[in-house]
Amino acid sequence: MFTIQFLGAAGQVTGSKYFLRTTTHRGLLLDCGLFQGGRALNDLNWNPLPIQISDVANIVLTHAHLDHTGYLPRLVKSGFSGQVWCTPATLDVTQYILRDSGHLQEEDAKHANRHSYARHKPALPLYTSEEVEKTLGFFHVQDRHSKKSLPDDMSFEYSNAGHILGSCSARIEKIEMPSGLGIDGNPAKRTISILFSGDLGREKPIYLKPREAPPAADFVVCESTYGDKFHSQIDPTEELFAIVKEVLAKNAVLLIPAFAVDRAQELIFCLNALMRDGKIPAVPTWVDSPMATEVTSLYEKYSNEHTISSEELKEPDKNPLSFPSLHFTQTVEESKRLNDLKGPAIIISASGMATGGRILHHLANRLNRPETIVLFTGYQATESLGHDLVNGAKTVTIFGQKIPVAATVQTLTNFSAHSDQREIMDWLKQLPTPPKRVFLTHGEDGPRTVLKSVIEKELGWNVALPKLNEIVDLTAL
Repeated sequence: MFTIQFLGAAGQVTGSKYFLRTTTHRGLLLDCGLFQGGRALNDLNWNPLPIQISDVANIVLTHAHLDHTGYLPRLVKSGFSGQVWCTPATLDVTQYILRDSGHLQEEDAKHANRHSYARHKPALPLYTSEEVEKTLGFFHVQDRHSKKSLPDDMSFEYSNAGHILGSCSARIEKIEMPSGLGIDGNPAKRTISILFSGDLGREKPIYLKPREAPPAADFVVCESTYGDKFHSQIDPTEELFAIVKEVLAKNAVLLIPAFAVDRAQELIFCLNALMRDGKIPAVPTWVDSPMATEVTSLYEKYSNEHTISSEELKEPDKNPLSFPSLHFTQTVEESKRLNDLKGPAIIISASGMATGGRILHHLANRLNRPETIVLFTGYQATESLGHDLVNGAKTVTIFGQKIPVAATVQTLTNFSAHSDQREIMDWLKQLPTPPKRVFLTHGEDGPRTVLKSVIEKELGWNVALPKLNEIVDLTAL
């Protein structure tokens, strides 16, 4: 027996978790993400998983983003005591992400209790900073292109996914021992392999090393975030230039909700290029995210992950992730002082879908001002605040208060670190042999249904759209 159970990202772009169970009933969890979005998705984080936590012997992470790692402290709180595997860069980034998440969980609970808008009295954090520190003690690192053997006749091997620092696709192998003997008289063995794409990066990232071709596998679990979309072919720096020109013309404050890992750095990179080339003046820019500040420092440590040279990163005049009018805030007091900031100015703050973090305070403070421009630079999941704003909401609720939307809201998808439909198809076509089945996950039902039809039409492959908590026996396929 070798089964897969889809514990998240099945019809959603969040909460990635896949449990591979073996004949011993123990097995491996691939990713351990937090659900992010509206109330229904957030409630899933509080529900117990439909598996025994003691059955999870190992966890293999594809990358550090919260929707792939953010449930780990909750799992440890529920009794997990196995090993968590990831690349060295993913470990460093995950430490920042989980510590930030634990702090925000505590702060959000305090804020909800202080302002009496929580559904439960008292509001509690999903997990605490102390539980995050305990979780980090279970981590172990594994480099790409080196097979790691695990209990239960399983192994895994990483390849580069080109999504963020340390991101990977992961190929899992399981040796099955079916009944009967082989031609040599020994018990017959059968190897089953399953490839998890993780979040697939772009074919030509802004500065990251590009993703690698996939290895052969019997089954593929593939992301489908933009399964029905094609990214613009315009240079993202030029797209950003058009927005900044509008900011300058209106003396506006530009709010950019951005993931603290990679997206914030990409925006800094592009703003630097515009200023260096004389296309825009030195616009005062604040990165209001302590985590983004810390992650930016990792680019020198992991120079093998991107195309920026160590020499450039070490010299202030050449560093593309810095410029004279760029400021990084650290304290809450520094963040609050931005409430009185006058334009033209730019504030980059997490999170990218406006589901938490300091960006919520900036949106609550500035959405009712017509001189505000809000720019989203990535996918906005259904039920997220970002999705509501992008789709023209006239009022939104933040911290229990209704906020009228007078700001201009714009979106640029070409900054996305996810492959579009063509790029996903190009990656799948590089598989050395056709898989027995492709499972499309990490996509809402509309996009992944479209992608399913394209794969079936162009490649003739068997494609499935698994439902949340569905179990599939891979040995029976």
